[in-house]
Amino acid sequence: MSIVELGAIGEFLGAFAVVITLVYLGLQVRHNTTSTRAGTLAYATDAWSDYLQRQSVDDLNLLLGLSIEPDELSSAEFMRAYYLYRVMFRRMESDFYQYRSGILDADTWDAYVESWRGDVFITPGGRAMWKLQRDYFGPEFRSAFDDVEASTPRTPQHLRRRFAELWEAERPV
Repeated sequence: MSIVELGAIGEFLGAFAVVITLVYLGLQVRHNTTSTRAGTLAYATDAWSDYLQRQSVDDLNLLLGLSIEPDELSSAEFMRAYYLYRVMFRRMESDFYQYRSGILDADTWDAYVESWRGDVFITPGGRAMWKLQRDYFGPEFRSAFDDVEASTPRTPQHLRRRFAELWEAERPV
């Protein structure tokens, strides 16, 4: 076998090794992307859980009061509610950028948005706080959430009433 033939075999084997390496790297990147997405979703879930667990009954009463009788809140209570909403909006903004970067998938994102419509933007206090604080956030997030706020129905949900109806339907007779 001549040197030229050995060189051709070497080139072929080298090209084959490159293809195998690229396939392997592609599989590794796909696995890493899946792991990153799963980790991000776990982080987002933990972050929301932490946020909710840190709220006291007093905090929840402030947020409810903001939507029911805002004039009854003291200045200190109003400011506490203001900053509770700020933290919530920052949390939403973080999730938004995770979605925009492709880390959160569209189905998860859509579910988040629906929950925010039903929990935050359905209330007059939540909408007013968004309008009051929206300028403190990035332009992409602000634009997206202006759309979410504008497309949220203005009929408040009565969670306790709906729960009672569902509970009654599920209750053993």
